[in-house]
Parts: sequence; C-alpha cells; structure tokens
Amino acid sequence: MTELTEVPGIGATIAKKLQEAFITTAELLAVQNAEELQERTGLGEGTCKKVIRAARERLGMFDFRPATEVEAELGSRPRLKTGITKLDALLEGGLESGSIVEFYGKASSGKTQMCLHLAARALLPLEDGGLEGRVLWLDTENSFKPKTLRANIYRWGLDPDVMLASVRTATPVTTNHLVQLFERIPKICVEDDVRLVVVDSLTGFFRAEYVGLFNLGIRQQRINALLNLMRRVAMATGVVFLYTNQAISKPGAGGFGQVNAPVGGHVVAHASDYRFQCAPGVDRKRVIKLKDHAGLPDFDVSMSLGWGGFYDDERVRKRVEPTVIEYLEGLGMSTELPTKAPEEEPEVEEVALET
Repeated sequence: MTELTEVPGIGATIAKKLQEAFITTAELLAVQNAEELQERTGLGEGTCKKVIRAARERLGMFDFRPATEVEAELGSRPRLKTGITKLDALLEGGLESGSIVEFYGKASSGKTQMCLHLAARALLPLEDGGLEGRVLWLDTENSFKPKTLRANIYRWGLDPDVMLASVRTATPVTTNHLVQLFERIPKICVEDDVRLVVVDSLTGFFRAEYVGLFNLGIRQQRINALLNLMRRVAMATGVVFLYTNQAISKPGAGGFGQVNAPVGGHVVAHASDYRFQCAPGVDRKRVIKLKDHAGLPDFDVSMSLGWGGFYDDERVRKRVEPTVIEYLEGLGMSTELPTKAPEEEPEVEEVALET
C-alpha cells in the first residue's frame, strides 16, 4: 500500500482529514468519488478532484493498459480455494482476490455454512489455498456460530484458539448501522490485513425497512450505493467480499409453479463477479450452482455438509468428520446435527419491479 503523503499535493493537513474519513492509503483515495469525498472530509471540491487525480496518476492503476499486462496481473493474484476438488477445478483454481461473491438461496440451503467454510479457508497460508489474512463478518441475521467456525478451522489443520481471534464480527441492527460499519471497513482492511469480508445477509434489513412500491426506488439506490462501495474497496485492496442474499418466490410460466429468485433485481444481479445459487439436497447434501460469471460457464456441484464444513462427498465426510467431532466433544460441545434440511419455502413477493 502507498502512503497518502507520497501523493503529490497531499501534506499533513489534507492527509489528516482523509484519515479521519477512514481513507488511509493512496489506493483507497484513488477509488473515491469527488462529491462523496468533499462531503466526508470538508475539503473543497477542487482539492478533492485534484488529490484523487494525483493518487490515480501516482499509482498508474486506472489508466489504459495493454491486455497482456492485465492478463499477467490477474494470473498473479492469489485465489481462495474452497477445498472442494471439483468446485476448485471448475473455478480454475478458486475465487479470485478482489472479487465480489454472492450466495443466494432459500432457507437451509447452505449459504451461511458456505460463508463459514470459506472464512476458515481464508485463514490458511497462500500455499495451502488460503488468503493468509484476517476476516471481517457483518452478521445481520444472528447466524454467526463460533462453534461451527471452530470446527472448520480445526478441520483444515489450524489452531482454533489462535485463529478465532483473527475473525472479527459485528452485528448491525439497521441499514444505517450497516452503512456506518461499512465506512470503516476500508481502513480496517488495510491496517489489520483483512483479506475476506462477509456480509450475512446483504438484503435482509433493506427488505424489512423499505416496504412497498413507494420505497422501492430508495431501497434499490441504497443497496446499489453499498455494492458500489464494496466494488471500489475490493479494487483498492484486493479483499474478497462475500455476501449472502435471500431468495423470494414468484409465479412461474402461466401462473403455475414457484421459482426461487434472488432479492434485489438487476441492481444486485450486476454487482457480483461470482453469483452462486445454493440449494438443499437429500440429508446432508447441498448443491451449489454457478449462475453468473464473465469468464466461466454455468455449473453445479453436489457436496456433503458436516462438522468441519463441506466435503467432496459422503465418503470423504465419513473419513474426516469423526476427527472433528472428537475434537469438539473433547471440549464438551454437542455435535448432534439434523439428518435432513427443513423444507422451508421463501415468502411470495413480486420481483418484476426490482431494478
């Protein structure tokens, strides 16, 4: 990362105002919007435009570049491997650093479990398919379970008592609170070496607080602003942003049947680099489907869920899971799991107007 004072035109006074707005590096400054920066810092409009332009020129990140250079840069980025053999192969080695990843699906489809699985994987060293950094978790649904994360960390050979301290969680209570916490995330990512940010879930509060067609436009604008901030921070820091999204139902063709659709309409649909649908299967099976990615064809992968996260199949789970269960029970923790996912249907809601 590049210090603010390395940018021409930024002295101690301007640097202090930027830092007070949680903009602590030239990379974070380079992805700012001048109008937003003026509002957050109190700096003049001309000064904001000048320092943003200077930061971009200093870094050389956002000008025209040869495609060969971009190709080399993308190839050198670390990838977060899922640890699921077939899934990693279809993802060409895992999830790219600096990407935005969405998991949507109805209740009990495995969205939060996948977040916990990837949170543990992100703590691993780079050579083991991890991101070798810390994790931030924004828990809007009270679904963060330290015991599950502990089991996942242990499964991958790390010390849970040490690594749990590398995962920091906050519990937003409103959309405004969620946005306020998000404003601090860029600074935290840089200063605390955060490599993965989880939002579980992104859309829940917005659906609860912005009800009816009259508020639909405002809701979509606020979601879009949050996703735009997510994109800019990912570009500046290389952090992976992972969020879950709720599913709703709408009438199928001719008014018959129900189709699970993600909340947020086109605004959310265009925001992620990887868009996955999660679906429950029989007993401990879960299915993950890639629904959208610019460079990969759609696919679906079936996995087994147990203590320690997701496994390639039942054979692998039955071989590995007992050691995780033994560890948890040695700590006096219960390891009973339901044998079948509850069949819950999402509520019916009109989605055609969500744009």
